[in-house]
Amino acid sequence: MKKRIITAIVLALILVPVILVRELIRVFDVLAIVIAVAASFELVNMYSKEKPVHIAMKLINCFLTILLMFSIINHFSEYCEQSLMVQLLTLIHMDTFLSPAVALITSFIIIMAIMVINPSYTMADVGKFFISIIYVGVCAGAVTILRYFGIRFIVYLLLITVCTDVFALVFGMSFGKHKMAPVTSPKKTWEGAIGGTSVAVLVGTLVIFLYPHIAVYFHNITDGEKFEFFDEIFRYREFTVVGKIAFGITLTLFLSICSQVGDLLASKLKRTYGIKDYSNIFPGHGGVLDRFDSLFFASAVFLLFLLIETNIFPWPFAA
Repeated sequence: MKKRIITAIVLALILVPVILVRELIRVFDVLAIVIAVAASFELVNMYSKEKPVHIAMKLINCFLTILLMFSIINHFSEYCEQSLMVQLLTLIHMDTFLSPAVALITSFIIIMAIMVINPSYTMADVGKFFISIIYVGVCAGAVTILRYFGIRFIVYLLLITVCTDVFALVFGMSFGKHKMAPVTSPKKTWEGAIGGTSVAVLVGTLVIFLYPHIAVYFHNITDGEKFEFFDEIFRYREFTVVGKIAFGITLTLFLSICSQVGDLLASKLKRTYGIKDYSNIFPGHGGVLDRFDSLFFASAVFLLFLLIETNIFPWPFAA
């Protein structure tokens, strides 16, 4: 437990300034790429527990994962034009060509070709590699886009996932009696899940509702100017006070549940392949996917929500 706490503190000391300080945005971009690369190798190394995977296939899988990640970020260049990924693609004149469809088709062609070239690879292997590319590429891309979409969104999501995870452990250890997923994750209990989500809902809803009072730390606004959490996204200002609270509770509850689904998905994979942790990058926590599994899945869901809201219920003052 001591090792786990120390690692958590070190991670917080690194991630908090990288996320919040605008001048460190390039560090954030590089860190996002490193995390995606590490997650890609963790998944393929997991597959190798069942069947050896050649280093060349690991590198190809990693390349295709980063290609998909870059393509998704490039697709949202309207928000991410200052990102390292978009600028690199612009530098090599790939920004107008690379799209998620191109990346997925390229991945499909290469992986299918490898199956033909190497008879030891089967359709099951193709499915594994293709899923790993989509899982890491989409989720790592979503985390990056959320950071450029608005610092407040990634901070809000991190608070939800961290509160859900930490207090699920606290409530589970203190009151846990009913197993939530005895096969997939035997230590998780309904009491822990409910407790973690309850704290996350409280914290997340407060962040949304009280955001006008802390907006000055996230935006360059003048004295007296009011900025709501979902300004520039959709017509949140038109909600009544009760409506804002109800919306905050509903959204945070949904994202907290999604974060636990992401955790269970990662646990299911580990259980399937008989491993305890994806790697030992973070002492006491395991690997990238052990630590960021909840954030990965929830970030993809949250980004989808923001895009739907932006297009269906647009901000009334948007150009």
